[in-house]
Amino acid sequence: MEDTMDTYIPFCGAPPLPAELWSRWTLEPTLLIGLALVWVLGWRIAENRLRFAMAWGLVTVLFVSPLCAASIALFSARVGQHILLTLVAAPLLAAALPRLRWPPLPFAALFAGLFWVWHAPAPYQATLESDGAYWAMHISLFAAATLLFATMRARPERALPAAALTGAQLTLYATLLTLAPAAWHGWHIATTPPYGLTALADQQLAGALMWVAGGALFLTSIANLTLRFFRDTHPDRPTS
Repeated sequence: MEDTMDTYIPFCGAPPLPAELWSRWTLEPTLLIGLALVWVLGWRIAENRLRFAMAWGLVTVLFVSPLCAASIALFSARVGQHILLTLVAAPLLAAALPRLRWPPLPFAALFAGLFWVWHAPAPYQATLESDGAYWAMHISLFAAATLLFATMRARPERALPAAALTGAQLTLYATLLTLAPAAWHGWHIATTPPYGLTALADQQLAGALMWVAGGALFLTSIANLTLRFFRDTHPDRPTS
């Protein structure tokens, strides 16, 4: 790992020390241009521009703010970034774009597969050694999550199996992270001590974030879908 860190600097930069973290904004021109181009395209096709602005604004913060650099040093920061990306920004974007009347279950399976693959040791390490792998991780996770929420929104009567699969796999992953006897990612053995953490403690924090915050956010999204379905099927019935 030390040789890799000496020869390659990850997209968000070298792992920051705590004292420099808040100065580590990622203002790489290609990133800013890409975010701006997607903003222009999304603004043109969005059915709900407020939700689109909220979604893409959050995406911008996740990759421009110091959270990007923190995610190189701390696995818990990377998991927190992914929670916000897939369970907050993705459903907001799904609610802003035209509906996709496809069955949700295949996209739940796709999201689950990508989530587990990208957080496995070898693919995760690849994202720290290659810009291509880094962006493949984030774009594929975000796209799969957006498609999942978009199809559940358009086909709420068929969303229950997809929601059950997604909730179960996220809970299982959080449980394994929290209870694992050893750290999964060797990279963070060297990057976590400045933050007063071992790699295992950092991993357990990531599991707790996924378990509590991720679970709460996913349940909130499902509750919103349920309420929307109730309003669509009973338009004349009061909701309070």
